[in-house]
Amino acid sequence: MSQLSTTSAPETLARWRAASYVTAAVTRTLLTVAVAALLAAPILKAATDRTLGAERTGALAATGLALLGIGLPIVSALLARADWASAATLQDGAMPSRPEIRLREPKTLVRPLAYSVVVLTLGGALAVSGLLAVIGSFVALFSPYLAYTGDTAVIGPLTITTVVQSLVAATVGACLLSLLVWASPPIARAHVRLVRQVLTRPEQWLRHDLTATAQSRARLVRSFDVERRRIERDLHDAVQPQLLSVSMTLGLALAAFSEDAPGRDDIVRAQQQARKTLDDLRRVVRNIHPQVLIDHGLGSAVREIGDNFSIPVTVDDRLDPRLPPDIETNLYFCVSELLSNVVKHSSASRADVMIHRPIPSQVRICVHDDGCGGAGVRTREYGGLSGITDRLASLDGTLTVDSPFGGPTNITVVIPNPRTV
Repeated sequence: MSQLSTTSAPETLARWRAASYVTAAVTRTLLTVAVAALLAAPILKAATDRTLGAERTGALAATGLALLGIGLPIVSALLARADWASAATLQDGAMPSRPEIRLREPKTLVRPLAYSVVVLTLGGALAVSGLLAVIGSFVALFSPYLAYTGDTAVIGPLTITTVVQSLVAATVGACLLSLLVWASPPIARAHVRLVRQVLTRPEQWLRHDLTATAQSRARLVRSFDVERRRIERDLHDAVQPQLLSVSMTLGLALAAFSEDAPGRDDIVRAQQQARKTLDDLRRVVRNIHPQVLIDHGLGSAVREIGDNFSIPVTVDDRLDPRLPPDIETNLYFCVSELLSNVVKHSSASRADVMIHRPIPSQVRICVHDDGCGGAGVRTREYGGLSGITDRLASLDGTLTVDSPFGGPTNITVVIPNPRTV
């Protein structure tokens, strides 16, 4: 029983939440219809009252048109903003940015006015019908009490006088109210869909999709880096100690053998192979996620990889304070790939890396070499520069390549609005 109640509770909560949303939407629709009727009252008076003269009829019509021309844009803007805020709350914020509505810019009022036309016509008819159904249902629910006390209940064309009639009416009213509550989720979804389609401009949808794509890419890059660190930790804490233990065991066994004992050469080769494997594993672990990056930051980590190259690499680190770990990791692998490309393809004699913050809201990394140039000309899909661009896109960063044939090459990485630790 507890499992059933746990499963059905969210659905019931969602249904009542949708019912509250529909009730608020119907209330706003009825208020809009009432305000529109007040604004159009002079026109209705001029159209229905035959006793007015031509001058008074024209004056009332002009007054009504002026009221509609001034009041309807204001009402449309207020209604659009209220319905959009309510729909965004129901969708838990999963909506494009709020439409920009300015009374001084007529082009921003086109969609709110179109939405108001739909609300005043189709929405008004549905809201009035729903209101009458709810009022009639409540009257039917109280009709048994009225019949018991000798009073009568009138529901439209129906007059309820007996207890039996009142019980039937109360049953029908309860069923109708239950039906309205049960149907509130699809009604709410339809209203949200109408709000989104009418009030949202195409460029807002495009901006929303681009933002969602950028956030998804950033999450993927962060999850990849987290998995990279997990692999590095597993190799460092599990596999590396085991290989070290194997090497030490072979050393102890080797010490127990005499110089001319048979099989000693095999143990020596096994120990050497274990040491070589351990060194290779340490190098792999260092490439997966260097410890110096965690302990001392981006500049020190770049200096360490620069020391491993065959050409001198000068690092000018002016970055202070440090960046968050996810940004440092992405920038480290970007610089590592750029320096690897310098060594592999440029025939350069030296390389310079400058890491600085020209303004507080920007981090810039410049990689310079005196090689043959031509970087990025023979770019292949999924190549080094393509991977760097993908990494930077997750941080809203840019990659600029200035590499004429004959050199030199200047590659600039820019990260806007970086966080600090």
